[in-house]
Amino acid sequence: MKKRISLVIFILFFLNACTHRDEPYWGLSATFTKDGMILYGKEDQFGMTKMNGEMDEPEFPVEQGRLYKLYFFDNSKDLTGKKYKMVGTHKDSSKTMELYQQEIMGRQSESKFGLNQKGLWKIDILIEDEEYSSFVVEAR
Repeated sequence: MKKRISLVIFILFFLNACTHRDEPYWGLSATFTKDGMILYGKEDQFGMTKMNGEMDEPEFPVEQGRLYKLYFFDNSKDLTGKKYKMVGTHKDSSKTMELYQQEIMGRQSESKFGLNQKGLWKIDILIEDEEYSSFVVEAR
């Protein structure tokens, strides 16, 4: 009897894990430090930092556009001259919007955008329309 209960629990756990495999992870991404800067993104791949606004405001203030400096750290790929696109998806509303699009110059770029709803946002970075990086931030 105990073996059957254990087997049923295992099967239910396995089926639950399979059904959630394609859902995005919505945990707030950790920041990292490089060259004395606190960056949002993925270490050794992509990072961004706010360049304007007030020092005591959130990094991603709701309904207020800000200028961000972007860094492409992946040295295994030549990204200069390629087009990148930033797309944001809001967790609660599932609303997706293009945030910015530009050409990469010397592993850096700048982007001006704003997030229009409070809460968690998944930021996807695409290069030449292919997935490159993604991370989750909070707009406040």
